[in-house]
Parts: sequence; structure tokens; C-alpha cells
Amino acid sequence: MSRSPLGAFRAMRVLAALVVVLAVLARLLLPHALPPRRPGPAPAATTGASTPDAPGAQAATAGTGAGFRSAGRLHEHFEKHGRDVGAASEEEYLRMARRLRDRPAGGDVLELVRGDGVTCRFDRASACFIAFERDGTIRTFFRPNDGEAYFRRQATRSAGAP
Repeated sequence: MSRSPLGAFRAMRVLAALVVVLAVLARLLLPHALPPRRPGPAPAATTGASTPDAPGAQAATAGTGAGFRSAGRLHEHFEKHGRDVGAASEEEYLRMARRLRDRPAGGDVLELVRGDGVTCRFDRASACFIAFERDGTIRTFFRPNDGEAYFRRQATRSAGAP
């Protein structure tokens, strides 16, 4: 049985439509599986300093705000919040934090800038919160128990708060 060219064309259109639908669903259901939208410099390499909080011991954390202030801070925050946000490793935790930091505000991503200049974001879809410095250095990333209410309280936080 041979297929007509019109039938093959219809099958291709259906297949193309299916691919588009799957791409849209993936974007909606897996927003954190996509790379950050904002291009930036490559992450800094580990320099091998002697203590985890030394300025040089910043495994992909230094410079232009690529991550936490130090490898020690990253480790500390991962130990405390990694499981809650679903990260299996420090690298995944940092990747998730960067993704929220680098996503544009709007839609599910709420943003406010505190009086001390720290930017806070809350992603309604994942219920994750991040606070980061003007240069992009991450202060904290976690899933607050009271969700968006925690984010809203950040507008009244004083300087020095995470």
C-alpha cells in the first residue's frame, strides 16, 4: 500500500505540531532544566587556597558574582538547604541558585530590592527564594517554610540580613 504525498505531508505537520507542544510543556513544567537566559562570563576555576573561606578558595564563586562568596559558604548552604530544594550535589545546588538569580523577573518570578541593595527573588513555581548582592554574589538560596510570605517580609529587613 503506497502513501500519497498529501498523507505524508499531513503526518509531518502532525509530528511538527507534537514537537512544538512537547517543547512548550517542557518549558512550563521544567523551567529549571533550561540554561540561564542571560549570557555571562565563564565561571571562575578553583584556585586551591588553604582554607574554604579564603578569598582564593572560591570554586566557581568569585569575580563577577558567579556564586557564593566562598566555597565554604557554598558547602554550608548546600548542607543546610540542598535536600529541601532537591539538589543532589553542591554543583546542582549552585546551578539551581544561579538559574533563579539569572532569570528575568516577571510571571512566576517575583523580585524586590531591599534597602541594603540586596536583591531577593521568589519563584512561585518552585517555591524557592534567593538573595544576592549587586554584583550577583549569592547570599542564600532555599525553599522557605512560609513561601511567598517570607519573600514579602524581605522588603522590611534591615542591612546584614540574608
